[in-house]
Amino acid sequence: MNHVRSPRFTRTLVVTVAAALAAMGLGACGSAGADSGKEVTTIRYQSYAGAVDAFLLADALGEFEGLTLKRVGDITGGPQALQALVSDQTDVGGSAFYGAIAQLVATGAPIKAVIPFYGSNETTNSSVSVLEKSDIRTARDLVGKKIAVNTLGANQEAVLDTWFDQEGLSKAEQDKITLVPLPPLNTPEALGSGKVDAAVLSFTGKKQTEAQYALRTLVRDIDVVGEPYAGGGITLREEFIAKNPKTSRQIVEGVAAAIEFLETHDKQEVFDVYFPYLEEEGYGDYIEPIRTNFPGTLGIDAKPVIKDEDIQRWVDWLDSRGDIDAEDIDVKDVYTNELNPNA
Repeated sequence: MNHVRSPRFTRTLVVTVAAALAAMGLGACGSAGADSGKEVTTIRYQSYAGAVDAFLLADALGEFEGLTLKRVGDITGGPQALQALVSDQTDVGGSAFYGAIAQLVATGAPIKAVIPFYGSNETTNSSVSVLEKSDIRTARDLVGKKIAVNTLGANQEAVLDTWFDQEGLSKAEQDKITLVPLPPLNTPEALGSGKVDAAVLSFTGKKQTEAQYALRTLVRDIDVVGEPYAGGGITLREEFIAKNPKTSRQIVEGVAAAIEFLETHDKQEVFDVYFPYLEEEGYGDYIEPIRTNFPGTLGIDAKPVIKDEDIQRWVDWLDSRGDIDAEDIDVKDVYTNELNPNA
């Protein structure tokens, strides 16, 4: 692919995070828990607009009794969520790609993935899609073309890289493919108007785009990686965990309970709990998009735990790109299941 844009983005994120760590002191990020011995009970977070967020669902289910949630904006992408976490703008790193988490850990960021949060299976997955009328039918047809992705250096790019390798595209051929980061709401118009030639679409994004244009799927992420697979998880700072062990456990246990509820109840039962909560908390505009697009699953097990292979496949990908040396990172340093009641 056109690697003019990807490594630059990766370096920008890593440099930004490194600067934040230097400013605050590695392993001393923020005032979580302070020095009073009291645990933090106000949790700063970023929400997911238009999606069932297991973190908020946990609150709706009463799992966060005694905690106060403070919203500090919406998540625009996993790398941005991690940047906010490491720079102490948030206490909970919203759903981020395991590869992005691993890369930051490799640079010294003191963070841990603590529970899976999203994945792909036959019911919900991402796809590389083109307009039905497009002449593009294979990976090689994408050479010289533009592909929309939600963000650079994350899950969608990793799947594309892996697919192109599987299809035998040379590095020179891949360098002629340009990835264009676009907000999901802008992707349908970009694809329909020809500003991009293809797009990596989530389950929700595909439904929204199909409402406007006839599409054809070239490949799904589960065709490339296998299914089911967990793509990313919630992340906490190590310092936050150390100073706030009870709060940290309550957060992870609450999210685990929400995931189990979501994966073992039908959509309407989830909506009956979630929608009144959204209305009460001022997220009423999230409701209709969720009602229309929610697939009824997060694409992960009802009792998920993080596994070595969830991380290793993306460490290998990062190594193949030259972003990290796989020999320099132990996947067990990237995550912990110690707070997860399913472990």
